[in-house]
Amino acid sequence: MPLELRKMNPEDTLSWIRIHSLAYYGPTHDVLHNGPISESSIRGVAEDKKRDLLKPNTWHWKIVDTDLEPSADDAPDNGGRTIAISVWSMHIVKKGEEEEGSDEPTTNPAVAGDEELGFLPPELRLDALTSLFKPLRAAQKEIMGSSEAYFMLNSVATHPDYRGRGAARIMLDWGLKEADEKDLPTYLAATGLARPIYEKRGFVVVKGVKWDREPWGGEGRDIHWCMLRARQ
Repeated sequence: MPLELRKMNPEDTLSWIRIHSLAYYGPTHDVLHNGPISESSIRGVAEDKKRDLLKPNTWHWKIVDTDLEPSADDAPDNGGRTIAISVWSMHIVKKGEEEEGSDEPTTNPAVAGDEELGFLPPELRLDALTSLFKPLRAAQKEIMGSSEAYFMLNSVATHPDYRGRGAARIMLDWGLKEADEKDLPTYLAATGLARPIYEKRGFVVVKGVKWDREPWGGEGRDIHWCMLRARQ
């Protein structure tokens, strides 16, 4: 099971969006969309995401299992099957310190507050999405401020068929090493299931952000844990 960490390229955006959609499927996903997402919408988001790969101060990674054949979403020369993805970013970057990669989160193609929303799947309920992400953005700003640089894990997702193989750990190792080399704290918003994993790696909960599904026709609620790992 040789897993390799590689940078994403424009040919990887379809597998990126597919894996992300499968990994995050659940009650909240259903509330945020009017019915199943069509194949054309998945491909539309994937095409739109190619622009994100060019943004500064953002890093897009994939994990390839070189023992497996490429999936239908992978390029034929992928050298294996992409089974996990992650997006990292550096924020509050001072002039002259820009690096490859955005200081803008890219966890979703249509987060309220983005200067450019890009492609919007017709199934997406933008009002519901805004109600979910607006308080998360506010919490991030409240916790991290606007004057000191920090590293952030925007998103990480492993295809459900390949969980438990250490793909997410490899990507997390890269991000924490990068943050330590830059002498930066690291921020993320975790689900309840992922919270213990991050706590083992030095993250502490600073704030919980609740989102009630009932006003949007669903049941129950989400809690996202805003977590911070101090400079090491």
